[in-house]
Amino acid sequence: MADEWQDLEFLRHVFDETRVVRKPMIGIITGYHVLPYILVGPEHDQPGHSVEVRGRIKVSPRLVIAAGNDAPTYGELFRETELMDHRLVARVFSFRYASRVSLESEELRIRRHQRDAGGHLERVLEELSQREVINTGVIASPDVRFYPVSVDRFIREILDQEFRE
Repeated sequence: MADEWQDLEFLRHVFDETRVVRKPMIGIITGYHVLPYILVGPEHDQPGHSVEVRGRIKVSPRLVIAAGNDAPTYGELFRETELMDHRLVARVFSFRYASRVSLESEELRIRRHQRDAGGHLERVLEELSQREVINTGVIASPDVRFYPVSVDRFIREILDQEFRE
């Protein structure tokens, strides 16, 4: 598996084949917050089984990157939005990473299931719908061994949506 982490074409394939099945419906909050996700994919050694990764992404408040010596002042940052170029705004995301383990903690939970990935994905979506959970993203990964790549795809889609506005 270590060789596959070095194979940029393979990682691009995982990134491209990842599907964000459901985005959070409440949008990104301006300040620091946590964005939960559920990732589902086939188990590598047993494609008829699935692996579920439940985690939380910690999201920073928006950051301003100064383009030069004329950095915005505190007052400009928090009171006057017309002076700030939207291209200078960013976010920082962080999430736990675990490789080849069964793990359960407050931040990350990895579980294996005996149903296929498609069936398990439907079960996850039904669970969220029944519980009326609207703040959790759902991700379908082609290879859960590389779930950080799929989580990166999810984050990029959220950012594209946020910064397009």
